[in-house]
Amino acid sequence: MTSRLTRSWHWRTKKIPRISRTGDRAKGPAWQGKQAPAVQARKLLKEFGQLYSSELSIDLGRPFEWLVASVLFGRRISTEIAKKTFFAYREAGLTTPEKIACASWEDLVRVHGRGGYVRYDGITATYMKEIAAKLISEYGGDVRRMDALSKSPAELEARLMELKGVGPITARIYLRELRSVWRNADPEPTDPEVRAAKALGMVTDEGRALEQLKGFWRKNRVPGYSFRNLEAALVRIGLKLRRGARLGRILPWLA
Repeated sequence: MTSRLTRSWHWRTKKIPRISRTGDRAKGPAWQGKQAPAVQARKLLKEFGQLYSSELSIDLGRPFEWLVASVLFGRRISTEIAKKTFFAYREAGLTTPEKIACASWEDLVRVHGRGGYVRYDGITATYMKEIAAKLISEYGGDVRRMDALSKSPAELEARLMELKGVGPITARIYLRELRSVWRNADPEPTDPEVRAAKALGMVTDEGRALEQLKGFWRKNRVPGYSFRNLEAALVRIGLKLRRGARLGRILPWLA
């Protein structure tokens, strides 16, 4: 059953019956005194829409650091531990394929330990070493050449997934923030994005999630933000929902 919060994203001039959190109908219009979706989208983006790369002070014009972060985010580990471990990479000067290739496997494991990334410390160290070696041998150490050599988004994703430890989820995380930066970066949304978008009523058909999200953004574009900011916001909300938070607590102004 559609929740009251979901209905709040579908702004109409006619009155819509309110539905309570328990699913029981309540008297009164759902939109009495409420704001239009574009206004709500602005609030959502202001609170949750910072790009993860910006949060990590990563320049997407030099996107290898973002690849390192995406590999860390792509494992089943907390976002905070992944961020802390990325900063440990930076503190250790491991910011290029060449520097990671020159570091020992033991060096990388110690970096993971400093970041608290102990569950996957060894296997991720192996992945990082192999990613660096492949980028150097096949792309001259420049991950941007993957996009330059690709003829379609599908080919770009395939090239990324040839890197050890980069599966569909990590590839989507990486390409999500490079959308509109790289010519072929146009990934499907990840599960947390879809979860949040469905809860908010932006998406009704998971098979058409990207199309529907882009349609929502075209209708409710917020100056100063991009579609990437909307995606980042949905990821943050979706992760909270997956941990059991209620949408009304995450976005109380929708209640």
